Amino acid sequence: MIKDFDTKLGSVKIDTEKIIEFEYGIPGFENLRKFALLQPESSFPIMWLVSLEDKQVAFPVILPQLIRSEYEIILPEDISEYLQLEKPEDAVVISILTIPQNKEDITINLAAPIIISLNNNKGIQLLIENTEYKIRHYLKDEIERNNQLLSVQRNGG
Repeated sequence: MIKDFDTKLGSVKIDTEKIIEFEYGIPGFENLRKFALLQPESSFPIMWLVSLEDKQVAFPVILPQLIRSEYEIILPEDISEYLQLEKPEDAVVISILTIPQNKEDITINLAAPIIISLNNNKGIQLLIENTEYKIRHYLKDEIERNNQLLSVQRNGG
């Protein structure tokens, strides 16, 4: 069933079967459980995880592999079971961006990705511990790093 929702991005029509449920909320927003992932062309490749319960809440998100090509996480078994994931393609992994006034200071959170199950539309934010991933990576530094890696690979390094 299609319903209208008022969100930070305006009024949107959402198929209620595509609503993402965060049973445990998102840290800092534990009271909000229902979200939708919007992909407006105007902000591509940035998507928006918008609350369907509080129209003031929307997170700019992006596929982390677009920023760090070798980005990879290993999900704990209990999380995989909760999300009913049988293979990696069953999930969408996104990272939250922080976009301050100065666009040079945009950061991406690689340490706490959001995992969304395509099998049961449940979502969870997972804090990855003991990794090189941090809560704040400067986007410009990550893009530069990625370009250097790609250059080395292309030149047979």
